[in-house]
Amino acid sequence: MIVLLRSIFFKEFLKTRAGMALLCAGNLAFMTWLWLAIRRLFLQDHPEIVWYRVLDLGQIPYAPLAYLPLCSALVFCCFQFLPEMRDERFRISLHLPCGMAPLILAHLLFGLLFLTLLYGLDALVLVLLPPEAARLALLTTAPWFLAGLYAYLCLAFCLLEPQRKARLLGVMLAAGICPLLLARAAPGAFAPSLPFFAAGLPVLATGLLLPALNYRHRRIE
Repeated sequence: MIVLLRSIFFKEFLKTRAGMALLCAGNLAFMTWLWLAIRRLFLQDHPEIVWYRVLDLGQIPYAPLAYLPLCSALVFCCFQFLPEMRDERFRISLHLPCGMAPLILAHLLFGLLFLTLLYGLDALVLVLLPPEAARLALLTTAPWFLAGLYAYLCLAFCLLEPQRKARLLGVMLAAGICPLLLARAAPGAFAPSLPFFAAGLPVLATGLLLPALNYRHRRIE
């Protein structure tokens, strides 16, 4: 299993390294701009005024970050799966003797690990805030990062599933979960439910074995 993971991870790295570099540079540039914007708020007003707006009025200075994880996940998923979907190249991989389930899960694990590291890079900027503010910022943005991971898995479902009607399930899952995690709420309001949303990720990842099986055995017209 370790040899399989190492081989898949190396192959996926070679295939997506340009996309990963682009996403890292784009996220770093965005978070640098966001940090400067937050810093400007503290320079223009007293810190008490800024935290009053955050804690009492619900104004989140890092709100522009909300859709960055989701967009990054969709772009990376396309970088990872679209090239191999051309000319049925991914279907050839599914017939390797290592087994379909470990192969699919290894691909998904690579994507989820990269996105987690990318989101960790984004979160580093929030950690630079004062300790009490950093904790609140991380709890507030955690649902946005989870929305990105769910979007990645749902798009992978749609790309792997060969039947158009069945793809609607992936679209419906994304339309049901992502807007909920991105919904406007008080800072840190999603904290109690974060473990439940996180627990759904491995369940959804395992569910992608079904569209992969359908893709493997479908007839090529």
